[in-house]
Amino acid sequence: MITTNGANDIPIQEVRADFIHQDRYFSKEFAQLEKDQLWLKVWQWACRLEEIPLVGDYVVYDVVDQSIVVVRTGKDEVKAFHNVCPHRGRRLLSGSGHVTKFHCIFHAWQWDLNGNNTRVLDHNQWEGCPAMASEDLKLSPVHVELWAGFVFISMADEPESFAEFITPAPDCLGPLAMDKMRLAWHVVIDVDSNWKVAQEAFMESYHVWGTHPQLLPYIDEANVSEAVAKHGRHSYLTELPPGMPSRRLNKTAEMSLDDIREGFSKFISALGSQLSRNDELDGQLTARSVHAATDALAAMPSGTGVEEAIMGAIMAMKAAADADNAYFPLLTPEEQKKQGEDWNIFPSLSIVPSFDGTLIFRALPRDNDPNKATIEMISLLHWGEGKAPKVEREHVSDWRTQHKGVIPPLLLQDLINMEDVQKGMQSIGFKGARANPVQERQISHFHAVINEYLYGTAATI
Repeated sequence: MITTNGANDIPIQEVRADFIHQDRYFSKEFAQLEKDQLWLKVWQWACRLEEIPLVGDYVVYDVVDQSIVVVRTGKDEVKAFHNVCPHRGRRLLSGSGHVTKFHCIFHAWQWDLNGNNTRVLDHNQWEGCPAMASEDLKLSPVHVELWAGFVFISMADEPESFAEFITPAPDCLGPLAMDKMRLAWHVVIDVDSNWKVAQEAFMESYHVWGTHPQLLPYIDEANVSEAVAKHGRHSYLTELPPGMPSRRLNKTAEMSLDDIREGFSKFISALGSQLSRNDELDGQLTARSVHAATDALAAMPSGTGVEEAIMGAIMAMKAAADADNAYFPLLTPEEQKKQGEDWNIFPSLSIVPSFDGTLIFRALPRDNDPNKATIEMISLLHWGEGKAPKVEREHVSDWRTQHKGVIPPLLLQDLINMEDVQKGMQSIGFKGARANPVQERQISHFHAVINEYLYGTAATI
């Protein structure tokens, strides 16, 4: 039985389109349920394929108190194993790197890349002992699936069908060709908040007016959020084209075509400067596209129509990509509608695409403490041939003092909210999260799907 802080009489498992119980974010009992029923069973992405390009390359993925090693075993084959020696339980690897075999430095047992045991010192001394044949001493395998350049794992004995789990994301996000994208940067940040608080920061645009006011002169932030199978998506209504300010500013009537074109150019520039870590501008889209679009817009004659200006900027981006031998997605209106502005692939893969790149966010529990998490911020881009950099994960333990040149300005604003939200929700004056049923439905649906795993209830919001 999960106890609550008594702030309301609504049970912790109840989720409505307009309400989420606050104890779901800091109850130790609820976090234990998530550990047992969610993290040990759900499909979750562990790493990117480009992090393990060669046979023998590996990445260790840690979640709650479990550790998984993902290893490239062939040109088109990836396997995963529980990161533990079956002898005395020592972890085998940490971080990332390259191996030709698995080796336990405690007692020198070894396995090949397929997890087959190849050495037990003095194996004959176990003669007559049960479960000591080489077949019994394999590394314990973990289920693996690949999608869009992401490696997914499941620790369940018999996981749910991955094809059913990931539907309909491949159809809706396929034109982005994320499998062709490569890392620009990857930052892992310790935060003092629940993992869901951190993940939810990227599941809605209702916060733009309050958290990112610098964007309001260039974008009308009116949006709608929706459930999409187990996942979620939100989209801007696009009643006003990018380059026009939020309707809340009451400035749209006085804008000329040149003002709108200039606003669109400033919007593209803001995507570069606000979502990159330095002057190189690579973040949610490539610096190549930022420069191509703004140059094209600046060269257009006075009075150029809005649609002509936007299409001209996009085609300039594509021309720059073509010259760089890079892929550039040209989406139809139907494809743009399916893509939306943001996805959360349940439970912990947020995808925020732009013209030729996407930001990726992942939050995970930290130290088995419901008030602690790590959040990863990642830029994936369509690089020119041979231009993708070699990227190492950067760990930030104190983001307040280590953010300069590491965390993009706009994402720092999101980060600032997380810890105060976590503290605020534990106030006895807080009576539960009031979710906006239009703009924050992705979040309430997220909790409803969590309930599917924890309680076996259908996600109906």
